[in-house]
Amino acid sequence: MEAALLVLDDTHNDRLIPLPETIFLIGRDPQCHLRPHCELVSKLHCAIAAWAGRVRVRDLRSRNGTFLNGQLIRSEAVARDGDELRVGTLRFAFRIRAGAGDPRTAPVSKHDVQWLLDSPADDAVLSPSRQTHVRADSAEPAAEPTHVNKRRSKVVSAGRYLHDYFDQRRS
Repeated sequence: MEAALLVLDDTHNDRLIPLPETIFLIGRDPQCHLRPHCELVSKLHCAIAAWAGRVRVRDLRSRNGTFLNGQLIRSEAVARDGDELRVGTLRFAFRIRAGAGDPRTAPVSKHDVQWLLDSPADDAVLSPSRQTHVRADSAEPAAEPTHVNKRRSKVVSAGRYLHDYFDQRRS
C-alpha cells in the first residue's frame, strides 16, 4: 500500500507528501514529520499510521481537534482514499493506493516536495517574541507579551523523515 497526503491549500495546492509505512506525526514539535507553524496546531497534534492495508488517523489530544471529512476525531478513525483531513487551518486529502503495481501510482519525486525540504527551519519562522519563555522561579510559562501578533500562519516545514526518504532512494 502507498499512502500520501495531497495538500489542499491555496499556496501549495496539489502537492503530495508521502506517508511512511509506520507513524507520521503532525504538530509543531521538532520531532514531528510535518510541522505547520500555525497557532491552531498543537505541539503533538495527530498521528497517521499506514500499515496492515489501512490508514488510521489518531488525534493526540490536540487543543483544537483533528477533523476527517468535517467530523471531529474523538480518538481514532480509518481514512480512505479521497478523505479530507483538517489540522488547524491546513487541509489535506488522502491518496491511498492498494499496491506498487497500480499504474495510477507514481513514485513521489524530490521535486514534488522540494517546497517542504527548502522551507525555513522552525527557529527561522518563529520570532523570539512568539516562543514560550519559562520564568526562572517557576515551571509555569511566563505571561505572553501583549504585543505578540496573533496572525495564523500557513508556513509548513519538513521533518527529518522527508530528507531521509529521498536520501535512502538515492542510495
